Amino acid sequence: MGQRLLAIIARGLQPLRVPLSPKQGIFQIQRRSRMEKPSALMPAACFSFIASCTMRFRRLQKRQLSRIGRFNMFATGEPRRRLLRPETRIAHAPALQKSDDIWLCSGVSELLDSYDAFTLDQYGVLHNGREAYPGAAECVARMKAAGKPCVILSNYAGRAERQKEKLPDIGFDPDDLAGVVTSGELAHRYLSKQGKLGTRVLWIAWSEREKRGLGDFFEGLEDYTLVSNVEDADFILVSGVESRFAGTEAEEACDYERTGEHRLYRPLFRAAIQRMLPMICANPDLRVIRPSGWRAYLGGSLAAYYERLGGQVIYFGKPHSSAFEEARRQLCLAVAGDEDAALELELDEDFRICHVGDSLQHDVRGARSVLLLRFLVGFAAAFVGRTGLHADDMGGQDAPLTKEGVRDLCLEHKVPLPQAALPRFQW
Repeated sequence: MGQRLLAIIARGLQPLRVPLSPKQGIFQIQRRSRMEKPSALMPAACFSFIASCTMRFRRLQKRQLSRIGRFNMFATGEPRRRLLRPETRIAHAPALQKSDDIWLCSGVSELLDSYDAFTLDQYGVLHNGREAYPGAAECVARMKAAGKPCVILSNYAGRAERQKEKLPDIGFDPDDLAGVVTSGELAHRYLSKQGKLGTRVLWIAWSEREKRGLGDFFEGLEDYTLVSNVEDADFILVSGVESRFAGTEAEEACDYERTGEHRLYRPLFRAAIQRMLPMICANPDLRVIRPSGWRAYLGGSLAAYYERLGGQVIYFGKPHSSAFEEARRQLCLAVAGDEDAALELELDEDFRICHVGDSLQHDVRGARSVLLLRFLVGFAAAFVGRTGLHADDMGGQDAPLTKEGVRDLCLEHKVPLPQAALPRFQW
């Protein structure tokens, strides 16, 4: 049957096979076509129709496959912003590196000659939340004496001044530091200047806000009011994970910090997303190791879940660039002494800064991929492997730190390799 159809089509096309010449080619085709009987042209018309239908079917199939691919990507939990801006995933793709590229150090003193200043993560690097790690306070003091200014860069949801006041209780001298940058301070500064989100806040925080450093968070933000239901809110502020509708009569506590059960917040978040409420996350950390050794869930995990449901989140803190930019500004001001000279130093690409942290996702990824849009200057990253978040992943505090171990852990978490790695923050 197929061969017969091809023969009919070939016979139908014969009247059109007329040699073309500059003078009469196209006219001969038209005249010959008019002379042919309609029945002789039917096979050619059928062939043209079939070819047209085949091309349309292929185009529709291609569109359908594209839709399926996009849906599958969203169904896996990828945030919508990545679907709308896929170029960001390509731009920040980590470059392939070898473990030999990692500089394995026994202490911070080996890094001093390579960098002009340092930013230090706090929890998991300097202390465990209750007391300083052995030798950490002495190391900060010796770095200052060596002319290497240090700024604490922390995803702490409270104000920077409150964090600075707590340092002596942990064992550090605030005078040894050039400054303190917290994600909560950046969020507070944003709220004091913004006028687009509204002033009615649904606050998710901690029950013991004074102990957690959140007692004075709304000082200077007198125009804002705390609300006790989703219908009255303009946006959600996440400073913790324990207390919903914090600061109101409807405040209620939950055990999300220990369980990480999203169902505790699912009805609240779905109602907020239906009203298209944005969320401000003042602590992007996902997990943290408490002093007793258990892993706690933090505000970043709530924000990630809100995004997966389809909500919009505004982050402050690591690994996002605003935190690193503010830390660089404070370091340059400490070195230069005045604003004009500090601005010139910020523009100096030879001013080298190393960020020391224990989190691959927030410290290493942030320092390696941050791009300060105004200055096009990045940070180097030094990974602390034997204390903090990844101590158990690296074999415990007493296990030897190896380049291969750091490389394998970075590959597992899909982050670029740090420039340096050291077992703990020590001289």
